[in-house]
Amino acid sequence: MLRNYIKYLLLLIGLGLLAVLYEDYYLGVIFLTAISLPFLMILLLSRLYHKVTVEFVSVVHIANKGQKIPISVQLNNPTIFPIPNLLIYLTYKNGYTSQVSKIKFAFSIDGNTRTTVVCNLCSEYSGNLEISLQAVRVYDYLKMFSFRKKMKQEIKVAVLPFYYELTGNEMLSHSARLVESDYYSNVKSGDDPSEVFTIREYREGDRPQRIHWKLSSKLNQLMIKEFSDPLNCSVLLFVDLSIPEGENTLSFMDALLECALSLSYSYLSERLMHYFAWYDENLGTCIRLRITQEKDLFEAIDGLFRAGPYEKMTDALSAYLAEHTNDQYSDLVFVTGEISSERMNSLFLLKAATRQVIYMNDPLEKQEDQFFPEETLLLSKEMGIDLLFVDIHNVKRDMEEQG
Repeated sequence: MLRNYIKYLLLLIGLGLLAVLYEDYYLGVIFLTAISLPFLMILLLSRLYHKVTVEFVSVVHIANKGQKIPISVQLNNPTIFPIPNLLIYLTYKNGYTSQVSKIKFAFSIDGNTRTTVVCNLCSEYSGNLEISLQAVRVYDYLKMFSFRKKMKQEIKVAVLPFYYELTGNEMLSHSARLVESDYYSNVKSGDDPSEVFTIREYREGDRPQRIHWKLSSKLNQLMIKEFSDPLNCSVLLFVDLSIPEGENTLSFMDALLECALSLSYSYLSERLMHYFAWYDENLGTCIRLRITQEKDLFEAIDGLFRAGPYEKMTDALSAYLAEHTNDQYSDLVFVTGEISSERMNSLFLLKAATRQVIYMNDPLEKQEDQFFPEETLLLSKEMGIDLLFVDIHNVKRDMEEQG
């Protein structure tokens, strides 16, 4: 805008010299008009400032990582004056960090017009993307003056992490052992006589032992009891949201979620019901979900996004043990970026036939023999806890190679 001021002053000086030198009436009128022009621009700009409105009208609330996110903004100019220069200011940040990014878009709009414009954003990291419409700046026709109008509109877009079905991972077959379950399938029958799934008419080939004699005598026809199919809920997948010191929060959380969600999705593909748990520092409690279908997995993602990471050492396993003291599992999988002897002891106190720690690490920063102190490695062997190393830059490769 400084350049426009200079141009205007040069024009004013030139017109003034011509009006004085030639003493022409029309040149004098032009000179006076040029002097009054800024005041007219300010008056017009003031009207536009109060009349023009900008608001979010539609947005995609769920997107994949790296996918373009279209943000639709509606501009309304109810005046007869077109606006050739208008700037919209947006800010956005990932809910996992406090770092705010700013972006601005330039538009023009005719008089008596309502139009919708689309601004595309993109996030390379998963999490809740918090987008704010901060302000709109309206310029006059000479682009010498502008008024900034503050706005307070916010939306959230859930940017989903990558997750997939793991192949060739023996951890899935290890989790096939059953612990006594109180959950039964509501879609198919089984062989557990402790729970009746349904009662139906007799069909050829049905076993006599399943005849419901009392009901058959009442209905005067043979009725068969179908027993329930017990569901396996003996696997606990616990993801630790603690961020190791020096790690990039967004990239580490991406790897952590990719690992844990891919493992959960693979369990789901194998029709293996399991618990998915994490510690929510904001609530000061552990959250545990029973994953039986894909919508439960989306519920877990939403909870993980709202919980967020924490950078201090929190003994999440002790908190979980305090809330679920008597539970027992066939398999316990702990996904973490930090481990210690204290955490090993907490892990050992949880009742499970097998325990595994998936340690997320960055091999570019340190060597494998630097991951754990020697006493921690010895303690894990004594307790029978398997330590699995996963490179945060190659999660899928390392997870599929685990056996």
